[in-house]
Amino acid sequence: MFKAVTTLSKRYKNDIRKLVQASDSEFVPPLSARGSTTQKNLEESAATDAPTDYFNTLITQSFILCIKGFHVVGFLSYIPDHKLEAGDNVNMTCDYISTIIVDPRHRNHGITTAMYHKLFKHRPGKIYATRTWSLNHTHISLLNKLGFSLILTLKDDRGAGVDTVYYSKGH
Repeated sequence: MFKAVTTLSKRYKNDIRKLVQASDSEFVPPLSARGSTTQKNLEESAATDAPTDYFNTLITQSFILCIKGFHVVGFLSYIPDHKLEAGDNVNMTCDYISTIIVDPRHRNHGITTAMYHKLFKHRPGKIYATRTWSLNHTHISLLNKLGFSLILTLKDDRGAGVDTVYYSKGH
């Protein structure tokens, strides 16, 4: 079941915390090295024991949840009508997709694609934007299939050879 929510129940918060902690090191840089979901300086910094600051920012956002049984197995978080400023040429108001995580046991079943479609249906006619790192080929491939376009590349923004790439749809 896919569900759009703006306020998280305690159970959903706990499930999301577990997913964030379990996938922390899959992100570049790790979520535990970030202070928020919209942090601009993404070069590697010292990671903490847990992505607490990141999580605390994350849970204030809106969500598309994938629920199996009674647990969240995947989520897409976004900030509605966010003022996105990146580089010299990106200045737009959009639904900014900040984080997508799917439990490894449930990957490769179309959950991420379905969550994007749920967002598009829940918030029709919007401009959508997200960012990722240049070596995240799986996500970039999906973004291209969903009709997103590359709008900005920040070279070596996440370390040597790892660019931050911004994509948008509906612009």
